[in-house]
Amino acid sequence: MIIRSSHITKAFEEVQKAREQLHQLDYKQWMDESLFTWEWFLLAGLTTIPLILWWIILDKKRAYEIAFYGCMINIMAIILDDFGTNLAWWGYPIKLLPTIPPLLTADSILVPIVLMIIYQMFSTNWKKHLIANAITAAFLAFIAEPIFIWIGYYQLNSWKLLFSFLFYNAASALARFIIMKIGTRTGA
Repeated sequence: MIIRSSHITKAFEEVQKAREQLHQLDYKQWMDESLFTWEWFLLAGLTTIPLILWWIILDKKRAYEIAFYGCMINIMAIILDDFGTNLAWWGYPIKLLPTIPPLLTADSILVPIVLMIIYQMFSTNWKKHLIANAITAAFLAFIAEPIFIWIGYYQLNSWKLLFSFLFYNAASALARFIIMKIGTRTGA
């Protein structure tokens, strides 16, 4: 016996059918145009090598605090990425895998690791953290993202790099604020 919810309407079924078609197109594009290209191998390297380097330089005594900070950055980046891709603010022509968040490498590896390193180095007070983060956010938004656009990982539609700069600053400040409020870290 199949139990059918009253929320499963004809419109919902059409959306699900369109999602399945989109998944099939996405998978075909990934197989035909992304998998095993030099861009794909670079993306695979950018996903694994930073994790190894981060583990080497991580202050192991503060590992939980720093990782918690990184997880908050990751969650915020994935939420923004979900909105951005669904609203077609940007797109990702090349992906590591077709079934995971669009740019796992940036959302879950590169951005959190870079910001965790800055947090580890400059979390002793707000002023140092905000200044270091503003410099890092400028690098990420105005240098790293254009490189990703040039390589073909990222295609901007209506999104502006300035919005990325603002996001990196806000996400980092919010993550530090939460850590301070729950008491895992004290700082000025």
